[in-house]
Amino acid sequence: MEVGYLDESGFSLALPPTYAWCRRGEAKAVPRAWGSLGRVNVVGHLVRGKEGERLYFAVLEGPVRSEGVRAYLDRVSEALTKPLKVFMDNAPFHRSKEVEARKGAWRERGLAVGYLPRYSPHRNPMENVWRRVKGFLMPRRHYESLEELKEAVVQALRALGGVELKILGEST
Repeated sequence: MEVGYLDESGFSLALPPTYAWCRRGEAKAVPRAWGSLGRVNVVGHLVRGKEGERLYFAVLEGPVRSEGVRAYLDRVSEALTKPLKVFMDNAPFHRSKEVEARKGAWRERGLAVGYLPRYSPHRNPMENVWRRVKGFLMPRRHYESLEELKEAVVQALRALGGVELKILGEST
């Protein structure tokens, strides 16, 4: 049985700066674009097996909710060739009734779901993936449109060897 770690991350049009400097007494202006202008949300999982690490992801339309997590895990379970146990954190949308109701069907396909201890993001290797994407692999810190941001996120994840999964009903 292989082991995987699932997590989600959101990307705004302006990513937090990794560093900035300016002359003493001067203020550095950093472009910002949040909230109403939109975000790109991604769900992904990192599998650790005999073949090494493999990264999979899907771009979500809209906010991260239990429906998106369920659809993603449905897609993962459909594509399995070996049994997989996926560990997630304790976010409410990971423990929702909708997700709980699908566990039996996933188990029949070879997908088991487990949970990491509360307040332990350091135990989820997907956190390192998000850190690398946001901190090093995004070509710019500010994007003019959501489409441009989405393309940059997908390119960064592909640079890590990520395979994009299409979720039924999603236009991505």
